[in-house]
Amino acid sequence: MARTWRYDEHTWPEIKQRIAEQPVVILPVGTIEDHGPHMAINTDNVILESMVHTAAQQAPDDMIVLPTVPYGLDEHHMDFPGTISINMHTLIDYVSDVGVSVARHGFEHILVVNGHGSNHPVCDLAARNIVLKTGAICASMSPNAAIDPTLAQDVIGAERKSKPGGIAHACEYETSLMLHLRPDLV
Repeated sequence: MARTWRYDEHTWPEIKQRIAEQPVVILPVGTIEDHGPHMAINTDNVILESMVHTAAQQAPDDMIVLPTVPYGLDEHHMDFPGTISINMHTLIDYVSDVGVSVARHGFEHILVVNGHGSNHPVCDLAARNIVLKTGAICASMSPNAAIDPTLAQDVIGAERKSKPGGIAHACEYETSLMLHLRPDLV
């Protein structure tokens, strides 16, 4: 049987073995919010999970993925029904607590992977908090080009149909990803 890369599909003795191997623990942080009138409110989570799960499937010995924190800091989208917003300090504490928990068991490398723009500074603070509380090596990143448009800029620039500046929230980029990953949600 192939090794699972999903943290929550291990037994505790299997987690103990993974600690001895020291894979990077991936902690995805997403959100539930509007994505225009054309996409489901779980768009950020679908894209984020696809990215981290695909990476982990390619290197299951090198990483293990925690369940996604599905909610984020989203006050600016509360005018749209369905959006769920978590207080900034609560989210920092929650993400920090998850990271501290895995560090307390002995994992030494943690990567907080953000899938929502407003979570970016929150995830950075949580990662720093995990380092300060545990001494583990912890970093934060946002791999979605709608959050960080410098990612794959040359490739996206060659393929995009919208004018420069058109990649943002619920944009051509996110819609294309969702049409590929979950066309039933577009």
